Amino acid sequence: MANFAWMAQVASLSPAALTVQAQTLSPNDNGRLLWDLFFPRVNVNSVRLSEINTVDDRPAADRREWNARGRLIPVLTPAQRKLEMVPIESYDKIDELEMQYLMEGTFGANQAIIEQQIGVRLPARTDRLAMAAYRRLELDAMSAWSTGTIIQRNPQNAAQTFTVSFGFDAARLATASPTWAAASNAYDAFITWFEAGIEAVGPGEGAMMRLATYKEILADSPDLPGGVKMTRSQLTDRIQQDLGSPFQFVINENSLDVFTDGGTAVTRTKVWPAEQVAFIPAGKQVGSTAFAPVRRAMELDAQVPEASIDVNGVTVYHDADNGGRELEIDAQLNAMPVPQESKVWVVDAGV
Repeated sequence: MANFAWMAQVASLSPAALTVQAQTLSPNDNGRLLWDLFFPRVNVNSVRLSEINTVDDRPAADRREWNARGRLIPVLTPAQRKLEMVPIESYDKIDELEMQYLMEGTFGANQAIIEQQIGVRLPARTDRLAMAAYRRLELDAMSAWSTGTIIQRNPQNAAQTFTVSFGFDAARLATASPTWAAASNAYDAFITWFEAGIEAVGPGEGAMMRLATYKEILADSPDLPGGVKMTRSQLTDRIQQDLGSPFQFVINENSLDVFTDGGTAVTRTKVWPAEQVAFIPAGKQVGSTAFAPVRRAMELDAQVPEASIDVNGVTVYHDADNGGRELEIDAQLNAMPVPQESKVWVVDAGV
């Protein structure tokens, strides 16, 4: 077995089959990722996006005298942003040495046995690549929401290469002054901020934050009769009473492994930035995640139409490399979170 050309003849190991399998995975990792809760998927036709902001438009007509003209309601043209997404991609390799070990482990058995061994290993590895793409989407969604930016890094050395700013109004991404830790009462500061969010965004149903911020609010919450401190469930009940509407805290301490160089070094990184607090609008939707077609998926769909490939979904493909000595397996996703400025209300609480 000099190279991997035989894989093209094995249906279960074809790019189409591996893509279909990868597309059956839970895009939110069975609830561990939150991107699709706040930025639900929307299919688009191109990686080039012309995204129009919604405006805070609340005109009120006037009464008029009989035979007179009414109130002119002028058309407001919101600011327009031209965005172009770049792919999310990761890859793995089955190299010559791994194939050597595989041959040794099967005692030089026939090709059918080796095909079976790769058939067990390859789908698990491609699934891991697909989930890595969704995890990057999670990082980008939380960054876009909490800071109004997405950072693109060079995958060859992890250096920052470009920061995309959505250009939100500074009032939408504020800094508390004084910080909630320095304020006389973090609970009151939170309620004031949330009520301002209702004015800016509309009805809300919660707030996302890190645990340290939540504990500061809990510590300054009103005491119960007899000076007893509130429990966490009692804090939520009290806020619902003060606001007069349903409310929930979303404490986001989820973390992922982010590569710190061009090799294998990673840092366990929280997906939600410390000290940031975000207003959760009613219905939870802050924006959408644009899923654009992947060229290779379109090619696979044309080649194997009966596979019903989602051309806008994660796509797996493989190519022989280094004179057929290595097999490179890639997973690509053309997707980008796009928050709506009118739904963004975030504060750096300083704690």
